[in-house]
Amino acid sequence: MKKKPVGRPRKLKRQHIINIAYNQYWLHGIKNVPLSNIAKVANISRPGIYVEFGDEDALQAEVIKKYTYALEGHVLAQYKDSKDIKTLLFHFNSYIGFPDEDKKIFLGVRNASIFNTPKAANGCLYEKAKIVKHLLKKKSVNEINNYEEHRKNEFKNYINKMQKNGKIKQTLKSEDVYEYISATLLMIQTLKNNGMNKLKIREIVDKALSAILSPISLIQTLKLHNNSNSKITSVINIA
Repeated sequence: MKKKPVGRPRKLKRQHIINIAYNQYWLHGIKNVPLSNIAKVANISRPGIYVEFGDEDALQAEVIKKYTYALEGHVLAQYKDSKDIKTLLFHFNSYIGFPDEDKKIFLGVRNASIFNTPKAANGCLYEKAKIVKHLLKKKSVNEINNYEEHRKNEFKNYINKMQKNGKIKQTLKSEDVYEYISATLLMIQTLKNNGMNKLKIREIVDKALSAILSPISLIQTLKLHNNSNSKITSVINIA
């Protein structure tokens, strides 16, 4: 009896394709990568991808799920126990391109151990997907919407804490503050996509944050940035 040739187990093959698509989508944008490119990099036929996932939408949805899983476990987790406005400020800084070099306040998703981040990746795969959500199909849109609802609830808990300690304006509804933060994150990705200098982006974001931050938090933000050049090197504490 002839032995069947031993190939890559199906589960490993599926994960390999997801990992390849994940890197390609983050590098080039989820709507800018044809399946033929993914098939070529993954060393698999295009029909083989359809056999594994059914359609392109299912593959895109799996990639979004993988990324938002990392966001939930690594980024949102930092907000759960935080009672400090600097978590939000350093999140914006990290996203713009000014990471917390001391890694004491906020660690971006690039530090998540679940995957290796493409070195040339620009910005956030999730925000990139949101920008083109109107072009995506049902499964991918559902993944985005499910995570967005979960993120909103986690952020609203954090916002309520910040309003109680006077860091975010108490006259604003937490729902409105979240929508403003979400829109600002989306704006940052759009400006990054357009190649704007990160110092200019941070200047725009500082002005945007003035709509929701209390005066003392605004002072903290300005001092934080005035005491830094190309990267954050110190933490400013204001009572």
